[in-house]
Amino acid sequence: MEYDEEFMKRVNIVASRAGLSVEKVLQKVEQYIQEMRGLVKLDGALSLVANDLGVGPSLPSEIPSYLVIKIDRLVPGMRKATIQGKIVRMYGILEYVNRSGEPSERVEFKIADETGQIDVIAWSKSVVDMIKRGELKEGTVVRISSARASERFGRITLHLDSNSDIEILSSGYEDVKILERKPLKISEIYDKGGEEIDFEGIILSIFPISEFTREDGSMGKRSSLIMRDKEGGTIRVVLWGNKAKTSDELSEGSIVLLENVRVVIRDDSVELHSTPRTKFSVIREGKEERRDIEANVLYKFPVEEVGITKKKRFLDLLVETDGELSILRIWNEWVKLFEREDPPFRIKLGPTYRGEDGILMLSKSGEVEILGRSKEKLSPNIEELSKKIKYKRMWIGESSDGLREFRGTVTYISDLAKISFYCPNCGSRVKPEYGKFYCPNCGEIENAIPLLYLSFIADDGTGIARVIAFREKAESILGMTTKDAIERSNELGEATYSIPTEHIIPNLLGKEVIVRGRATYLESGVVKLILDEIREVDPKQEIRELMKEIRDSWLSGSDNLENSDG
Repeated sequence: MEYDEEFMKRVNIVASRAGLSVEKVLQKVEQYIQEMRGLVKLDGALSLVANDLGVGPSLPSEIPSYLVIKIDRLVPGMRKATIQGKIVRMYGILEYVNRSGEPSERVEFKIADETGQIDVIAWSKSVVDMIKRGELKEGTVVRISSARASERFGRITLHLDSNSDIEILSSGYEDVKILERKPLKISEIYDKGGEEIDFEGIILSIFPISEFTREDGSMGKRSSLIMRDKEGGTIRVVLWGNKAKTSDELSEGSIVLLENVRVVIRDDSVELHSTPRTKFSVIREGKEERRDIEANVLYKFPVEEVGITKKKRFLDLLVETDGELSILRIWNEWVKLFEREDPPFRIKLGPTYRGEDGILMLSKSGEVEILGRSKEKLSPNIEELSKKIKYKRMWIGESSDGLREFRGTVTYISDLAKISFYCPNCGSRVKPEYGKFYCPNCGEIENAIPLLYLSFIADDGTGIARVIAFREKAESILGMTTKDAIERSNELGEATYSIPTEHIIPNLLGKEVIVRGRATYLESGVVKLILDEIREVDPKQEIRELMKEIRDSWLSGSDNLENSDG
């Protein structure tokens, strides 16, 4: 490596002050350049060496005691880094419990220069006091020195301790703008994994707080929400730690603004997770959307369960209220009230609100009463009518999230149907080991809860849907129970607990089918459908549906056929 005369003059100064040979100083400079992957140049590396040797502050004025590093040049592992920029997002003072178990405070904010932006976490009381005095706020230009760069959620973060300094600068970075607080829609966050965003939507469901055991044996808490944005898309919001108790303060049907929630991408699906910086603002209370109603129950769907360890039961009903047909969803203890009742009958319930796809939802605090029974006979087509109201028929390529019905051709079937196992205590996925199971939280356990699943692809010409069948749906397609599948897997010696699907391929591959279930649009452009029902296409039924669609499209509102181009 070649060095110019000016650079070598500086090297000699550093070597003299530190009592080292010039060769030793140059060796340290080259080590820094290699460690930083070429992100710092000779002068910058020399400044870092001078700081490490404790001679930085004593250098002559023409040699700065610090090197201001651009944000896009920071890499994990840097020590004593110095950066300058504008505070573009202030998260403020956050409370936490320190290693001694005592309550403490830290400061978090985001700083930006012309090359990028980075999160800063300050653990020192002096910075906390600067916030309390109002000296640090959005728009303040600062120089941060002696900071440590590390990785957090896949992104570089700067940490400030008692040895770090923050100096307020009078000007600079006029072109760097404070971050706009604009809530994003679900369709806008699929490429923002790991980032923190703002989101606004209506709360459809609130799930209670549950406890879990961490790897270190400590207990944690979580709860979750299902929310819908203005475009009709739905998303799960997971609340962790102290934020979990927020679910008790929120109500279904409320419109809420979430600030600083982290985007988590899992298997092409997207969730929002709370962080210590997350804030909740209720824009409109859910009470405005709720109402008590009386309705005629016309059809009762089979009772369903969600969850693996802590299962929740729900029941969907086709109801008529004020001349409108809707799907009503009842949860948990109220399911028992209807299990022995056969439609038609009349009910009174409330408070209710409109949830996903216009489904009527009974509030957690709601009440239900059966007013009377009817001896009238219902149409023999009531079951199919109920399903068409519950599952909206759409083209796969035009589908949004929600309960959907697709018609397509099965073009692929997974080679294997698989069985996963889950801990009955904490719900974590567990590994089978020599006839027993190992849970990452609970250790070795005797028994685990099996979950059978398989997948196939349906194509309707506008897009493809990856259909996933779980539990009894997978059992029905395979023609065997989960217990049979486990035994078959053992016979085959499959360590991963899976069985071939070759026996169902002739009956399913290439067939045109109707699939119904919950659809989610994935980042890859594929639609994922959690299967509720599958059946082969009935051509006569499809023709009747097509004729009805033509009549509705061409003849509604027309006095006669001659008035249309048809």
